[in-house]
Amino acid sequence: MEEPRTTMSIDLMADLAEHERNAVAELRDAVYPPAEEADWSGADVEWSPARWRVGIWSGDGELATHVGLLLRAGTLDGKDVTIAGVGGVKTHPRHRRFGHAQRALRAAGEFLRARGDVDFGLLVCEPPLLGYYSGLGWREFTGRLLVTQYGEPTVFTASPHVMTLPVLGPAPADGVIDLGGPPW
Repeated sequence: MEEPRTTMSIDLMADLAEHERNAVAELRDAVYPPAEEADWSGADVEWSPARWRVGIWSGDGELATHVGLLLRAGTLDGKDVTIAGVGGVKTHPRHRRFGHAQRALRAAGEFLRARGDVDFGLLVCEPPLLGYYSGLGWREFTGRLLVTQYGEPTVFTASPHVMTLPVLGPAPADGVIDLGGPPW
């Protein structure tokens, strides 16, 4: 089911107009109210900002869904890879159950495949979302995820689940992924 009269775009975050940046902030606050954010397990994590975003706008001009994207040179079992980070997936409560996140995530995958330089995608999620992302082609990664936090290398433990998406090659299910920087 799709909400009528929506538009979708893939934009560089740096190119967003002020009203678009404000819309992202308003959506964040609607999905993650600031009063509840302090209790979130990832509140103290250093996160990498998105470089691109897939945005879906409702017919009345409200940002309904946002999916953040970035690229990172990292390693998989010591071999150089290019990893696409997918994060900041959120849909405004008024626009849920219309398939917006699914549509945006599929568009993100198409965008990454069209680039021709991305080995696989990676996201972190909470347990209730495993089935959702699995249904979109993501697979659970059960290996170790290494990240950098405030300048120090560490094993990522802030989110219980890491998922990968095949882009140019298969999506790894195990091994050691080093993001060479903060997670997203």
